[in-house]
Amino acid sequence: MKRVAVVVVATTAAIGFALRHDLAGSKTMYLVIAAVYAVLAGWALYEMWDDGTLLDRLSPRWGDLSLGVVVAGVLFAGSWVGRSLIAASGTPGQAWLFHIYLQLGNPANIERSLVITVLLLLVPLLEEIVWRGMVLSHLTQKFGQRRAWPLAALLYAVSVSPTIFTLADPVAGKNPLLFVAALGCGIFWSFLASVTNRLPPVIISHIAFTYFSVTQFRAPGL
Repeated sequence: MKRVAVVVVATTAAIGFALRHDLAGSKTMYLVIAAVYAVLAGWALYEMWDDGTLLDRLSPRWGDLSLGVVVAGVLFAGSWVGRSLIAASGTPGQAWLFHIYLQLGNPANIERSLVITVLLLLVPLLEEIVWRGMVLSHLTQKFGQRRAWPLAALLYAVSVSPTIFTLADPVAGKNPLLFVAALGCGIFWSFLASVTNRLPPVIISHIAFTYFSVTQFRAPGL
């Protein structure tokens, strides 16, 4: 469990530092998160190689793309429903959503920057190797499969909990949106990784959901 604690502390610290408005939309913001996750992912890959599960868990198979796209589609639909309920026009959630989009940066600037685009695709891949590759495995060994995947989802949400404060709005108050989104998505990704014991479908889903949520499927006017 010490390794799980290291992941939670390191990723929470990285998110708390990077997702501040003074770094909004910058390469530094994305680089900090990617650098921390790259170190942790290297550790996770070494563990999988050492215990002989690396190829089984990461080798692509027929159907991975379809499964990943379907899960991403479900998450897209869920996010739109969530926005209509939590972040509707005129509600505090609209201000919270504005702060998140402000932090991520202008989508046109993201698409024009090769560095940011690569980092935006790389971070979800690294996250899955760490959270669903290493953390979920350790939690399963400690608590069993039924308890491990919900706990992995909760800890994944905890890692973005600093945004409750760093992306708060002066009027609307503390911002729970990224925490709620991470918890919801984490439940899907952790469950999928747990039942398949593989990472490619989860990686595909996470990359697709993250990229298109940031660059394409934003709320109108934001």
